[in-house]
Amino acid sequence: MNGSFRKYFENKILNPVLHFLNTRIFFVGSILLVQLILIILLVFLFSQDSKWIRFALIVLNVLLVIKVINRTSNTSYKLAWILIILGLPLSGGLIYLLFAERKVPKKLRGKIIHELANARGFFDVNKTAIEDENVKQIFSYVQNNSYYPYYHKTRVKYFSAGEDYFNAVLEYLKKAKHFVFIEYFIVKEGYMFEELLKVLSALVKKGVKVYFLYDDGGSITCLPENFEERLKNAGIEVVAFSPVSLSLSLLSRTNNRSHRKMIVIDNRYAFTGGYNLADEYINKIVRFGHWKDTGILLEGEAVWNFTVMFIQFYNASVVKEKNLAYLDFKYQDYVLPDSQSAILPFSDSPTDDEDIARSTHFMLISHARKYVYIHTPYLVLDYDLVNALKMAAHSGVEVIITVPHIPDKKTVFMVTRANYIELLKAGVKIYEYTPGFIHSKLWVVDDKVALMSTFNMDYRSYYLNYECGVLIYDDQVIEDMKRDYLATLVKSKEITLDQAQKVRLPVLIIRSILNVFAPLL
Repeated sequence: MNGSFRKYFENKILNPVLHFLNTRIFFVGSILLVQLILIILLVFLFSQDSKWIRFALIVLNVLLVIKVINRTSNTSYKLAWILIILGLPLSGGLIYLLFAERKVPKKLRGKIIHELANARGFFDVNKTAIEDENVKQIFSYVQNNSYYPYYHKTRVKYFSAGEDYFNAVLEYLKKAKHFVFIEYFIVKEGYMFEELLKVLSALVKKGVKVYFLYDDGGSITCLPENFEERLKNAGIEVVAFSPVSLSLSLLSRTNNRSHRKMIVIDNRYAFTGGYNLADEYINKIVRFGHWKDTGILLEGEAVWNFTVMFIQFYNASVVKEKNLAYLDFKYQDYVLPDSQSAILPFSDSPTDDEDIARSTHFMLISHARKYVYIHTPYLVLDYDLVNALKMAAHSGVEVIITVPHIPDKKTVFMVTRANYIELLKAGVKIYEYTPGFIHSKLWVVDDKVALMSTFNMDYRSYYLNYECGVLIYDDQVIEDMKRDYLATLVKSKEITLDQAQKVRLPVLIIRSILNVFAPLL
């Protein structure tokens, strides 16, 4: 083994493998996998010796199929599980019981429901009419079902690049006088984390209260070493949302992650968008080519919605004695003029029966009259969403969807491309961002309304995760968003129907299979 090959082997293969073997996700995953294999093996062995056990498993499968058919969940999701249950006569039902009952842990679910209900008392529903009837209907739906009101006294600034976004975050954090709330799905070691920690540590020394909430599942593979210890030593209150459990009985219940991203400063400023706390988001490191993401800064009354959102999840994640009082953080030491704009920050939760993220996408598509411009990293759609996009295109609406050219998840990207042909035939335009990966979740409609959110066009965001977003009715910022969207198209490649249809048969077969099981990805 020569020196150069040995160095390559150590740096690219050996060291990454050793690092992975030392991670918590490997430890947790290994234990859960061993438990699962043992249970399935025991069921298989006992069933070989007893026709009654085999009969009971078959009856269980039939009953579960009936249960799945009668569930109110998405049709595609139900079909995927029916195929698994019937395709694995002995273990299919068991796998369904372990993984498909995607329930938030009972204790956490109860606390979240309590906090969501409790927080509604701190809002005054906005009854000021929005002039545009189409926009009014969209805002009314979200306000009436999320229970978050919209506001007029709020400024919005748009960021088209992660570098500018993070610089603004550091700049505005230094203005904090009272408190800072931070919530991320992914927290990773690197430049962003270190720079943020420096600023937060300085704020604590000045008497600013800092609270940090992160999703344990989203960060399990990349959390900085001694993360919680370092933050606590700096005087920061840090809490993990829904910690991943080693218990197999809880495996299916840890699937509901908090995919939200937000920073709240003094109830005056709030940042949100697609950005996580990881260096690829500001192109400090390169993972999938150039990383394109977007975000916004809010200043004014609408920030109160984000303040409440954070406290809800913080209180649901700590013992009752550490709960935060909502009104203790309702600082309003600023004055902004009234305007014709409307800004509505809101959240979506799998603990209720209203799929607000998915329905908001539907509302934006169905109320478009001229165009719908969409950024999404994943295009994993059910029949109804595909049909809504097709109907809009058939009605003369210009529908453009921009997705990555370099994917972060190859299987999901195959499902994304599996949707191209049907959409292209209907007149929907699809572009791939050729410089790399697009993580933005930006929607712009008719120069009138825009959506900046954390939710993707996939089943996980629509049905499983906690998400947040902001509906925007503001001419100036929507103009900025549209300008950036069109500039992104210049850097992207339009996919033609002919190109989409030129797919080798094995790839087409794999895509078709993956598309059936897309709800489980």
